Amino acid sequence: MSDPVASLTVPLGCDVRAELPLQWIDDHTGIYAFVPLGQVDWVRAAATTLLEKVDDALDGDGVDIILTPEAKAITLAYELCVRLNLREFVVARKSQKSYMVNPVSVPVSSITALAQEQLWFGQAEIDKLRGRHILIVDDVISTGATMNALLGFLKSIECTVALIACVLTEGEERTEVAGVPVAHIAHIPLAER
Repeated sequence: MSDPVASLTVPLGCDVRAELPLQWIDDHTGIYAFVPLGQVDWVRAAATTLLEKVDDALDGDGVDIILTPEAKAITLAYELCVRLNLREFVVARKSQKSYMVNPVSVPVSSITALAQEQLWFGQAEIDKLRGRHILIVDDVISTGATMNALLGFLKSIECTVALIACVLTEGEERTEVAGVPVAHIAHIPLAER
């Protein structure tokens, strides 16, 4: 087996490309790290490209609100909110905050986390999501663990998830998670040695 390439170049649309360095997450598995935080051109290009895919996938059906897990997709969720003319989005926080009233946590084991994490929602966030038509936005879907955790929680508060939108799928190219369609820009492999 040959060594994986040291980086991948991924087109995000609008003539913008992201250079993703290989990062080993254990002795055998590596990821091509996509970190859009602070990358204004990446976020704007990805939002433009994803918006077309979201519009096509929703086929005229709208969404009421966006949900994103903390933290790398927050700027993308904001940009999509603006372009979809939505007034707010919800962030599933990775730590409990003192201002959260009646906080609820959802366990998740992500490929990039060193240990099991929790996604936290306060009552205010739950009230914003309950009964709504939701677009989930994330940077990368790899194992699907984060999406499955979010979908299970949202089902428990009687929401409808219309679509999951992400910039990249990784490892397995996904067109859906637990029956919810996935719109994405590109697919990248996991690296193995």
